[in-house]
Amino acid sequence: MKTKYFIFAASALVALASCSSDEYIGDNNGLTAEQGDGSIQFGFSAPNATRADLYGSAAADKLGNKFVVYGTKHASAEDKTATNDAVVFKNFQVAWTASTAGTTASNTSDWEYVGKTSYSSDITDQTIKYWDYSADNGYTFYAFSYHDDGNSITYPQNSTNDNVVVTKTTADAADGGSLYNKGYDVTVKTDAKLNNLYFSDRVPVAKGDYGKTVSLTFRNLGSKVRVGFYETIPGYSVKIDKFYIDNDSPVAPVTSFAAMNDAKTDGFYASLQNVKTSVNQTIKVTYNASTTATHVINRPKVTNPSAGYDYSLKLGDGTNLIGQTLGTSSTSPTWAVAANDGYVPVFPLEETATPLLVKLDFTMYGEGGSNEVIHVRGARAIVPANYVQWKGNFAYTYLFKISDVTNGTTGDVDGNGDPTETQGLKPITFDAIVVDMTNEVQQTITTVETNSITTYAEGAIVNEYTAGKPIYVAVTDNSNAAHPVITPTDIGTAATEAQVYSLSTAATEADVLAELNGSPLPLVMTATTGTEVATIQSTVPLTDGTTPSIANVKFTPSAAGYYAYVYTRTAYVAPTYNSEASGTYNGSNVYYMLSGSGAYYVVSVPNAEAFNDNKANLYTRATSGTVGVYDIKVIKVQ
Repeated sequence: MKTKYFIFAASALVALASCSSDEYIGDNNGLTAEQGDGSIQFGFSAPNATRADLYGSAAADKLGNKFVVYGTKHASAEDKTATNDAVVFKNFQVAWTASTAGTTASNTSDWEYVGKTSYSSDITDQTIKYWDYSADNGYTFYAFSYHDDGNSITYPQNSTNDNVVVTKTTADAADGGSLYNKGYDVTVKTDAKLNNLYFSDRVPVAKGDYGKTVSLTFRNLGSKVRVGFYETIPGYSVKIDKFYIDNDSPVAPVTSFAAMNDAKTDGFYASLQNVKTSVNQTIKVTYNASTTATHVINRPKVTNPSAGYDYSLKLGDGTNLIGQTLGTSSTSPTWAVAANDGYVPVFPLEETATPLLVKLDFTMYGEGGSNEVIHVRGARAIVPANYVQWKGNFAYTYLFKISDVTNGTTGDVDGNGDPTETQGLKPITFDAIVVDMTNEVQQTITTVETNSITTYAEGAIVNEYTAGKPIYVAVTDNSNAAHPVITPTDIGTAATEAQVYSLSTAATEADVLAELNGSPLPLVMTATTGTEVATIQSTVPLTDGTTPSIANVKFTPSAAGYYAYVYTRTAYVAPTYNSEASGTYNGSNVYYMLSGSGAYYVVSVPNAEAFNDNKANLYTRATSGTVGVYDIKVIKVQ
């Protein structure tokens, strides 16, 4: 199964990486050798196999050793008429038996349909079928498979007792639709095993390919989703207390964090438009009519025409996430669900209209012998809409990073759980006020805008960013109800620009923020150059072969180490100072000294005598400057 891994780390809470793993029965376009007797056979051709493709017994096991095929032939352009769209295989059962290839004319790959029982009541005998060379416009094949126990396939026509009911759709353009809508209507109950429900690609066979084995590529209908959290706050462990959703009735798309005021403590919750969790869903399986930025031609896609969408996503029962000490790295996160590597089967969600919104409270517990407890409330994160368009046969991982730069608050919140005062964690720093020339460092404390940074590492596993491989970074504005992706205007340090720096040592987002605002930390930030330099992009390549439009910055780290992505909301302007070496004392002035590390710090000058004794080293502020507001993501490259 191909797997999309997403990691969400932000200047707030969160962040995105991706990789491909195994696909159930993969992209296979090869064909076996031509057959001399003209019979039609079905199978999976091994010559073009990749590590993600399954053949033989492995494929049969996934399909419960059987599938159902529907095939038509076309004397002229495909339509719904009996002569031009004549049914050849009407829900024929095709069964797998090991080591039987070549024992009959209709079996070249251990898959046989002759003598089996059709899943259409009006077919009394499944007989051998031959290629009809008068069908100048080819054949079209569709197939599906569902099994409950690994050994039996279910294809009921009028049963209310089965978990899955499948009906072939035959309507086409003559009914105002499209030839690619001729898929299936599927009724699925909540206890259906989505991981055992497969649909093949739509397979058109041109006349020139008659005589070859019909090679079918099956894809699992269901998607799989898992959510994990980890934290990187120095000196503290972190536990999640609750999540928030908008549970108002009637339900409607959630576009505001303020509307998410219903606290939940029994699992992971998020707001996501068009989630469907009701019983007895009726879904449609159709096929992509062309290859686009978001689809591949002839692959199955799922839509849900039923009314009554839900807008809250829940994963887990709370026991594995709520109140548990979070992992401390992206490679060892705490999953919302403990079983099945954290994955939960879900229905595809290919037409998501809004982002996934996460809002939560968490508690920080002091380490190193400290019993301190700090409550952070109203932390928020966004997964852009393009990253939650779940496709069948893919698994999705969302990792949320809680760092020392957060848009939650340790202060007061309103009735919706949102901060009412300055947001974020504020590190406690100390400044020694002296007049005897002792050099002390004053660290600047600044605020951070409430945007979410999403990172995607091409070809990576979870968050294992690798030198020499591209990394894509996008910023989403979570202060806006529409939650747009912010497009950097340029690569640089001015407002609305982005920049990528290599770091001289391991650092946190708070360290980078302090450095950007003039604090003289022992951290060297070097703007990337050469092959590492960031470029502005408009698309992101995903593992399903699509390239959705997502404004982002792309860079390729050349070496292992730490990098910082910085989106500048308001650029830092350093204050300026005038020397008082030749000045005179003014009791209303605020006086500063300059430390050896380059920081100006306030000193007490109570009288003219103290001023005259130290004026060679005293300064007054000429201009105040402005605090820089940045969105920051620190990325560790392996």
